[in-house]
Amino acid sequence: MNAETILPRRLVVYIHDVGVKALDHLADNVKGAQSDAVQTLVDHWKAMSKNDKEQFVDRVATSVVEVVAASALLPVGLKLGKKAVRKARKAIKRRAKALRKSAKRMARSSGDGKAAKKKKQKKAAA
Repeated sequence: MNAETILPRRLVVYIHDVGVKALDHLADNVKGAQSDAVQTLVDHWKAMSKNDKEQFVDRVATSVVEVVAASALLPVGLKLGKKAVRKARKAIKRRAKALRKSAKRMARSSGDGKAAKKKKQKKAAA
């Protein structure tokens, strides 16, 4: 699932930028009396290259986007909750159907399946 298809692109970019800024700020301003987990995170952050930092924040931002999207589906009321569930179910079904169609197209295009062999045999017999 692509983060940009779940939430607007500007929001995804904002979440990513805030993550980078927050970790940079934490690394610059951490005191020695922090917990072991925070100190470990800061030490690893300082040791990472710029590319590694971007990949790390991308993974965290993707998780944040998924949580935000999931919380949007939480039912506000019984009627709205049922509507949200129906819409989510329909979206999942559409995605599954598209994947099945794609898999069938790929199987047909490869020509290695039993159906392709039968067609070749029928054409040769005719």
